[in-house]
Amino acid sequence: MTQRDFVIRQIAKTNKKNFENYVVTRIYHLMNRTDLKFITQQYVSRPEGHALTDMYFPQLMLHVEIDEPFHEKQIELDINRETDIIQATNHEIHRIEIIEDLDSINKHIEDLVNLMRKKIADLEKNNSWEAWDIEKEFSPDYYKEKGYLDVKENPAFRRIVDACNCLGQNYEGAQRAVYEAKLYPNHYLWFPKFYKNDEWDNRISEDRSTIIVKCKNPTKQEKGFRDDKFYLAKKITFPRSKDNLGNILYRFAGIFETDMVESSIQNGVVHRLKKTRMEL
Repeated sequence: MTQRDFVIRQIAKTNKKNFENYVVTRIYHLMNRTDLKFITQQYVSRPEGHALTDMYFPQLMLHVEIDEPFHEKQIELDINRETDIIQATNHEIHRIEIIEDLDSINKHIEDLVNLMRKKIADLEKNNSWEAWDIEKEFSPDYYKEKGYLDVKENPAFRRIVDACNCLGQNYEGAQRAVYEAKLYPNHYLWFPKFYKNDEWDNRISEDRSTIIVKCKNPTKQEKGFRDDKFYLAKKITFPRSKDNLGNILYRFAGIFETDMVESSIQNGVVHRLKKTRMEL
């Protein structure tokens, strides 16, 4: 996907929401920076369920919420929702209220744009600004050069082989769900899928700290997972997921270890998140 297509498709997600579309497009055009990434309808986990913020700027860790008139009837709900988002992400939230006076709406948008420009200028001054490059974003070489993977930066790869080669596997192709790590003793690379079918019921908790793998096929349930070296090892985990445009990605979720106490045939195999950052 090109940068052009990414931007157009993000904006298109607001096409049937007139107020949201107006604010999103005005912010984007006033910023006038092709090196600034934005996402519409950004998924954020909450203690119970999830939230979708209207516009998100990953490089600035800034969310924009567009308060249409119906929000006046759910002020307490919005406050609780915002608190959950801030606690879950440590990001900043800026609200744009939709009122009758268009000049006031535009003034609020301009205030936000000025704030964002200042944030970028401060990052540039401190040599901390990282321009958005859609190709580099999914490149194994990019992360190897950075020297780490960190869940809070949301690193992802388009293919299993790219994630493998980021960790030094040097494969020409890769399709399996599990690989023993060549450079990291007692580690495996794991690419789980979360779905239900006749044999499996695999899922991840809303806070993404627990993965449960449960076999529903009685003929396979007795496999001795307690003696399997995969379960006894640490798992560098890249769950298969989709971004908000429907593209399949393998997103780094951290390093998990199997909870041998809680795991059982009845409960499934339980894996707990132990590290959110990995040095390469």
